[in-house]
Amino acid sequence: MSGKIQFYTFIIFAGSIVSCKNDAVDLPPQVQSATVINNEISALTARIKFGLSRESDAVVEYWPASGSEGEALRSAVSASKINHSVALFQLKEKTAYNYKVLIADESGNRVAAGDVKTFTTAAIPDWLKTFYSESENSIQESLPGYYFVVPSIKPNGLFLLDKTGKIAWYWSPPAKYAIKTARLTPKNTVLMLLDENGTPFGDGNIILETSLAGDTLSYFRMGEKGFDKSVHHDLQMDAKGNIVAITNEFQNNLPGDGLLMLDSQGNKVWEWSIFPELTNIDPSNFAQPWGNSLVIDKDNNYIVSFRALSQVWKIHAITGKVMWKLGQNGNVKMPEGSHFMFQHFAHRNGNNEIMLFDNGGAARPSTRVLSFALNETTLETTPRINIPFSSTLYSPIMGSTMLLPDGTILSASATNGKLVKTDKTGNIIWTLKAAGPIYRAEYVEGLF
Repeated sequence: MSGKIQFYTFIIFAGSIVSCKNDAVDLPPQVQSATVINNEISALTARIKFGLSRESDAVVEYWPASGSEGEALRSAVSASKINHSVALFQLKEKTAYNYKVLIADESGNRVAAGDVKTFTTAAIPDWLKTFYSESENSIQESLPGYYFVVPSIKPNGLFLLDKTGKIAWYWSPPAKYAIKTARLTPKNTVLMLLDENGTPFGDGNIILETSLAGDTLSYFRMGEKGFDKSVHHDLQMDAKGNIVAITNEFQNNLPGDGLLMLDSQGNKVWEWSIFPELTNIDPSNFAQPWGNSLVIDKDNNYIVSFRALSQVWKIHAITGKVMWKLGQNGNVKMPEGSHFMFQHFAHRNGNNEIMLFDNGGAARPSTRVLSFALNETTLETTPRINIPFSSTLYSPIMGSTMLLPDGTILSASATNGKLVKTDKTGNIIWTLKAAGPIYRAEYVEGLF
């Protein structure tokens, strides 16, 4: 009899264990710990790291502590796991924010996984406030995107302006680095060329890829793996995640340019040198040929601007063959008066035209925005856009221009520190002014 009692007691006890376990599974996951990462490097973003009591996807809802929860923004969904790291964007400096973690209940509704918590953002660094004053720059823009600005100062960083002219995001490196150039990638990450050696002009020795939240995704240093040449002026990421960059090349102590492709691990995939294409090099011209912009064309080949040659080349991405040379002494036919001088930021615009920032020079001290319809079979051009800038916007070095989705044009008058939006006839719609040179600016959408 006592054996039966012990047996039934065991069944009851075992059942209570199963019941407790089921109750634990049915309980919604709760936040066990949370840490906020926010500092002056990127005060307008934050990283919330938290652990849950069990696996679940999660989002973070956040709003100014002085405001209403009804104004809350939500992060992207973090996939199901125990430990999460979630980026928050569109923050304001020196502001207290409330936030809470939300998980999905059995019905798919978002419910809180813990109490409301608070953090306060850092201040925007002094260099950026000195370089760009929000109080002196105000626009009203109908386009939904942002303006990605690359200053040419030190200390420096990168920043995005919203459609009202306010700073929406920035990234500022440690003081020992200078950002020489930067591009947004197809993954909406930021690809940068950094210099830690005080190298003049546009040269750098570090390639860095970060997320918009500041997470380091790739870091390559010159001299390691396939990164065996100095990079200068521009770099891009292709659809496969490879990095293509303009490099310094030398032959018989004469300067030239090249292209280098690295894979996502920093291994060399492909390289190209300009020297087979240059039969007569002027040894007194230290700047020749001075590649200053690189873009990946719609057919995945490369469009490269060579400033000292006043030419834009298209280079085959596999064979390295030069497919055409647009500009002075090139092989593309151009109407009289359409040649450019010392250009920057040559690319194919949304109207399928080759567009560039025509800097001008001593022989013609004026800057223009130009575009050409180029027949790549007959190698003939038809001029499309020709906007001469006033003398106040003359920029003999650096600069950029691009066609916007609404048919207007954004230009960076680099040495004047101005961003200018014009119509196709050159009428100025708005101007934003910085306190120093702007290397280039681009319009971007769909970042956050």
